[in-house]
Amino acid sequence: MARRKNFKRRRIILSNTFNLIRENGMDNVSFQMIAEKSGISKSLLQSYYPHKAKLTDDVVRNILNTLDEQVRKFNPTKEGNICARTKAFIYTVAMLGIYDKGLKRIISEVFSSNETLDNWSSMLNSWVKENQIFDEDHYNLNEVEYGIAFVVTGVGRLYHDSSRFNLSAEQLADYATSSLMYSFLHCNQEQVDKALEAGHKIIKSIDIKAIHNAIDTMFDEDKEIVC
Repeated sequence: MARRKNFKRRRIILSNTFNLIRENGMDNVSFQMIAEKSGISKSLLQSYYPHKAKLTDDVVRNILNTLDEQVRKFNPTKEGNICARTKAFIYTVAMLGIYDKGLKRIISEVFSSNETLDNWSSMLNSWVKENQIFDEDHYNLNEVEYGIAFVVTGVGRLYHDSSRFNLSAEQLADYATSSLMYSFLHCNQEQVDKALEAGHKIIKSIDIKAIHNAIDTMFDEDKEIVC
């Protein structure tokens, strides 16, 4: 019973943190604000999350998991080409930033400095390994890791300055996916073209409103969460 209660409280903490940083930005949300919104003391909050970085990382991990689940749902071939799904995933991240100012604030802040970019790359690589996004029988996971770090830095800068570069969500996804495939997955032009076209087909079927709702409700009691 105590364990279930603790997990329930952790879910509440994550939900409140998500809503607060969505509204105010990560740098403007303190432990005290999260504790007050969650109806607990700051010291109790820190017994669950000693550091704010771990708390915000868990929020972002849940966003990543929810997005991946949603992109899989809209994948016409169910499994299909992992690189096509990568394009659709990046596209969805960019589109959500256009659709929702609060989510754009979170995404932009993740891409705002070298420190947060490094943290994002590390977290994304851990998430990729945990969820076996790239099959180690077909891909060199070390090179996948290098590729993710490279792509996150490049695309992160483009996304953060999107108004200056005036790139569409799909152009951003194309640049990121083709860079990863060419330089780190050692794919040829034909393979890249096929993946980008397959990714385009997934994108055409994606319902951003449905994905946005999934993000809104990802910490509801009936949803599986990562923490």
